[in-house]
Amino acid sequence: MPVLVFNDPPSDLVAAGVTRSRLEPGGKDGPGGVVQDSDQPGGGAWTQMWFLGRPEDPWRMLLPDIRMAANQVWPLHWHDCWTAVVVLDGSLLMGDWWMERGDVLIAAPGVEYGLLMNGPKGCELLEIFARDVLSPGGYGEEYRDHPALVYLKGLDTSVFVPRPPALVENGRRQVVPVDGTPGLQKGHLDGNAYWDLGDSTDPERGIVFDRRLAAGAMLPPAAVDDWRATLVLDGSMTVGAVEFTKGDVLLVEPAAKVPAITASAGGVHLLELARTAAALTL
Repeated sequence: MPVLVFNDPPSDLVAAGVTRSRLEPGGKDGPGGVVQDSDQPGGGAWTQMWFLGRPEDPWRMLLPDIRMAANQVWPLHWHDCWTAVVVLDGSLLMGDWWMERGDVLIAAPGVEYGLLMNGPKGCELLEIFARDVLSPGGYGEEYRDHPALVYLKGLDTSVFVPRPPALVENGRRQVVPVDGTPGLQKGHLDGNAYWDLGDSTDPERGIVFDRRLAAGAMLPPAAVDDWRATLVLDGSMTVGAVEFTKGDVLLVEPAAKVPAITASAGGVHLLELARTAAALTL
């Protein structure tokens, strides 16, 4: 498949059930410039994935880190679970909204969004799926010959179905506006953002939020009751004796005890992901 996908990110053990992983370097250009230097028709793409949950679980939260070439275009599509798109580097036209670093789109299940057109320098984003088993979603039947799906994603991995009645109007246009479309929500990682991926009363909802820890701030040792991931967006911190810097990912399994966390002299900005509300105790 032309899209390069890796499912085994690097990792180091911090404590029992607590792991340090990391985003590969290169930002929007991909590791070693693999995206920027690609000769792939339609432009290169590179993806690495993390799962919050075990393979035997009924569902897991899926965290793909996606790097895409400049001006690459992907058609309207939808997913059957709650989805959060977070831009990490570069820019992206999402429907009628130019997203920059730190911008977030939240999409409810079955809500079509797009098109997606990467900015003139490319884009790196997280496309977070609350439930991996519902993530494939679908494309309208008119996109069976769309170049990005033919040359990049692969038609064998694309699902084409007639649009449900609520989405029929989208078949007459190329862009779904974000503002005014029920089930789509704009946001930004400002240190106080929070989104429920599901009904706010559902204990099995996924959760996405960000926070900043001031210089020297400390979080005491704690355990969580479900899977949790923390991405260092900027700055650095220590977890026990292990340093985490920009691009590092803290992965915590249920019942694992996380050592004390201390923000560095410059503070730290964190993107937090909880498989369910039970993971909010950290």
